[in-house]
Amino acid sequence: MKFGARILKTGIAISLALFIAQLCHSPSPSLAGISAIFAVQPSIYRSYLEILQRAQGNVIGAAIAIGFGLYIGNDFILIGIASIICVALLIQFKLENTIGLALVTLVIVMDSPNSDFLMVALTRFGTIMLGLVAAFIVNLIFLPPKYEVTLFQFIYTTNDEIMRWIKLNLRHAADFPLLKKDMKWMQKQITQMSSYYELYREERTFLRRTNISKSRKIAVYRQMILCSQKGYELLKILHRYENDFLQLPPEKQELIRMQIDYLTDTHEQLLLTYIDKVSVDLHYAEKHLAQDPQDLMRLFLNEMKEMDKEDDDEGIDQYHLMRIIACVFAYQETIDYLEKLVHSFKLRHHDENKIDIDVHDI
Repeated sequence: MKFGARILKTGIAISLALFIAQLCHSPSPSLAGISAIFAVQPSIYRSYLEILQRAQGNVIGAAIAIGFGLYIGNDFILIGIASIICVALLIQFKLENTIGLALVTLVIVMDSPNSDFLMVALTRFGTIMLGLVAAFIVNLIFLPPKYEVTLFQFIYTTNDEIMRWIKLNLRHAADFPLLKKDMKWMQKQITQMSSYYELYREERTFLRRTNISKSRKIAVYRQMILCSQKGYELLKILHRYENDFLQLPPEKQELIRMQIDYLTDTHEQLLLTYIDKVSVDLHYAEKHLAQDPQDLMRLFLNEMKEMDKEDDDEGIDQYHLMRIIACVFAYQETIDYLEKLVHSFKLRHHDENKIDIDVHDI
């Protein structure tokens, strides 16, 4: 686990919650620090949603606790019964994420002394709510990390590794144990991409002009992640069916190798184009996008028909070959669409879509 901004914000939120509770002369300031732990989130938007849900959960827990304490009792058996009722209500209202803090609130409030029960219970409940407010203030003051930069870094580094292994595998130069280890790393990276994509997508913008630009970026990043997934799937298929690929005649191997090399090179170029490291050629883009991808499909189908007529290819599993070809075309489709998005993004909205990401910092 890395030491990051969220760990730092958690410590600051706890300190701020304790400080505010002491300023308000709370008899139990530690309660504010405990509630602040539950409320720290990686983004302002998530913090806003979290404080709303936590507040609702705490109100339900406190209301049940006060009701039991005033009219039924607060011994240990009744605390357990009240907890069951609280959990059932939270699940009914789809507030499962707040169960932990709500139960803490319930137990603390019901554990108030019988003398002057209501005043003590409300004081403890208010102290817990102070912790939520303190955590929200910390999330507002301390700006969240630049998720766009982090997201692109994950995409670029992961794709660079995937494309390198694809080229090595096509040339029979891959180290299988090391490739297997790196493939686990790639899968983990793609999962983290999706997490950072959600964090970036949830970030709110207040200017309409900025919001439009961000909507375009979201579409581009979503397609980049899909391209990464398709590239990873292609690598897995090439690794799994390498023996079938080796049984193809050299000229057919070269045909597939040339197409995949073209796709990986195009993929890398598009990523660099997005961060303004490669210029966009309008005429090249229009000419390339006008090409019919079905031409390559017809070429592959013709090769499959020839395989049925040749005795030398009898040992090749056509199903495995079709799996390789299908992955190539799935990768090509995602790359073609990413190309449309990136070129449209750069050519039509240049001034509004400056990307402040340096590949040398990745």
